[in-house]
Amino acid sequence: MKKYYQLALISFTILFSELLLIRLVGTEVRIFAYLSNLVLLAIFVGSGVGMLVKRGFSLRVSALLLLIIVFSIQIGLFSSITNQLGSLNENTIWFQPNAASLGGVIGGLFLTILLFFLILFSFIPLGQYLGDIFEDSKRIILGYSINVAAAILGMWAFYGSSLLALSPFIGIIIVQLILILLSENKKHRLSMVVILVFTVAMGLGVRDQSIDWIKTVWSPYQKLALYKFFPDDPIRAGYLLNVNGVNYMRLLNLSDEYRAWVENEVKILAMPDSYDVRFADQYRLPYLIKSDIQNVLIIGAGGGNDAAAAIRAAVPVIDAVEIDPQIIALGKKYHPENPYSSSRVNIVIDDGRSFFRQTDKKYDLVVMGLADSHTLSSSLTNIRLDHYLYTKESIEEVKKLLKPDGLLYLSFEVSEGSQTGAKIEKNLHTVFGNEPVIFKLRDTMFFGFGGVIFLANSQGDILQKYLNKNLDLKKFVEARRVHYDTNIKSLTDNWPYLYLGKPQLPSIHLWISFFLIILFLLLRKVIAWQGKFDWGLFALGGGFLLYEFQNVSKTSLLFGNTWVTNLFTITAILLLILLANLIQAKRPLSLKIAYVGLVATFIAQFLVPLELFNSLSFYLKAICGSLFLNSPLFFSGVIFITLFRRAKEKSVAFASNLIGSAAGGLLEVFSFLWGMQSLLFIALVFYLISIPLIFKQR
Repeated sequence: MKKYYQLALISFTILFSELLLIRLVGTEVRIFAYLSNLVLLAIFVGSGVGMLVKRGFSLRVSALLLLIIVFSIQIGLFSSITNQLGSLNENTIWFQPNAASLGGVIGGLFLTILLFFLILFSFIPLGQYLGDIFEDSKRIILGYSINVAAAILGMWAFYGSSLLALSPFIGIIIVQLILILLSENKKHRLSMVVILVFTVAMGLGVRDQSIDWIKTVWSPYQKLALYKFFPDDPIRAGYLLNVNGVNYMRLLNLSDEYRAWVENEVKILAMPDSYDVRFADQYRLPYLIKSDIQNVLIIGAGGGNDAAAAIRAAVPVIDAVEIDPQIIALGKKYHPENPYSSSRVNIVIDDGRSFFRQTDKKYDLVVMGLADSHTLSSSLTNIRLDHYLYTKESIEEVKKLLKPDGLLYLSFEVSEGSQTGAKIEKNLHTVFGNEPVIFKLRDTMFFGFGGVIFLANSQGDILQKYLNKNLDLKKFVEARRVHYDTNIKSLTDNWPYLYLGKPQLPSIHLWISFFLIILFLLLRKVIAWQGKFDWGLFALGGGFLLYEFQNVSKTSLLFGNTWVTNLFTITAILLLILLANLIQAKRPLSLKIAYVGLVATFIAQFLVPLELFNSLSFYLKAICGSLFLNSPLFFSGVIFITLFRRAKEKSVAFASNLIGSAAGGLLEVFSFLWGMQSLLFIALVFYLISIPLIFKQR
């Protein structure tokens, strides 16, 4: 019974720690927010190597390395990586430099590899502990089921802590406590208590030293830090919200009183000839362009600036959609105009795409705010939170929500000649059937960060219908018109990479993959491994993770690109694995039947369009969509547990599968080149390769 307790605890700890480190590293080392699967691969390889090495490692090693990671992050050891490797990344990262010296690139790669191996080695003792329990287990299906069930609990515990806005440093302290409980060496426990004390001091004892800092919260997606600006000025006072250490949005007082102050300031200052303070407020502008608006949909409502403008424009019904609950909470408490307290504002915490499919309303105006994502939607995908908002399919859904004379007002921060701007323009032109009106609004100075405005409607009569009626407004817009070269690949749900110029393999992924493979091979030579590596289970692991990567992305198209979707998707997958275990324990399926089921369900993924499920009711879609998308993983689970049960060396078998998963994770990069659907093909190739390898062993 004690072994099962230890098995549950170590399994919980591995999954909980995995998610904590992905969150911590991704928020504190910004480039890792876009490369979060690199942390995942380090954890997979570390756990796998732990099961393979002959030398024993104490859990004290994991505790110490976790402390070193916390200390290194808090002192900013890895903070320069984003700038140093920025020039290798064709996939735009906000506020990254476009150039770096050769020495900077080498230094960045060194620090990246150092961080990778700190994480990898911190999981070697954990993997070894788990492997030893599997080796001693007499009832391996029960043992593996406990492992999966505890992993589910670890995942729910992590997302629960995220929902409570707890710092991942608190989670790491909890992990340190669990490691102390699991350690059976009393001397080691004493030193681990000392390590715990230092972890508490480093994790919770360091705080933002800025005078204007108010608070830091950790949302389910990112780290949010709120600062005051002009705190002593009753008219201009507002707040700056940083995400993962960079400027993100302002909570502004743009009331009539503030506007009067701006108008006086403009008379004193030397402003451009084209400047007109009446139209310089990007939040107010849509209500000057289109009058008599009865309802508005705001996508990316943020802290409340757009909602406040709609309230001032006397719009009766305002639907404000925002994906991050903590940003809404900060807006409710701190926005100077208090827009979210208005009875006219209906707040919806959801992904924009999910809301598009759920609502049956038609709108006079749809405002798409600057949804500039600073993070991926999941560690199991390379899709950012905002990628699916700007695809051709998404714009088509927005068009359906507009009334016949409705207007789309989309703002985004793009430079002239930007390929990102070109992609947005191309999709708007394609979907609406006419050229959008595009102009820059960056000289606002008094009204936030500004950006580029895209106007589109079905009639294509924006100039005639709106601007020709207000010649001053027309002059203001015409002086700022922007055009992009739209001879570029369209954004689609299959290739949604808004910030990548063209289909290609980003250099940063190739360089890092190259160095990691070389270093892994060196590690293989240096450290003595036990047992015979199982290449069949390696191929099975690669296919599993590749399928899971594209499956998470597809599921987000059905249910929204939110943390809730990720939680329930992974939970559903793990529950199907438990079902596979139960069936193999009670009425086993043969490997041949399992492979037939696997290939058949794969073929179905190619043939059945995802849009078919969107016509179903929510609950029917949840049941049918989840079963359909996850069915190949059920049969994969049947194959795995059958082979794992038969394996003489359980830890080696499990390690082979984990390292295969890491190899599959490296190949996720090909979706940048060929699209998300390509991962389905590559996953199938891995599974097909496993067939001769597995049946040869028999």
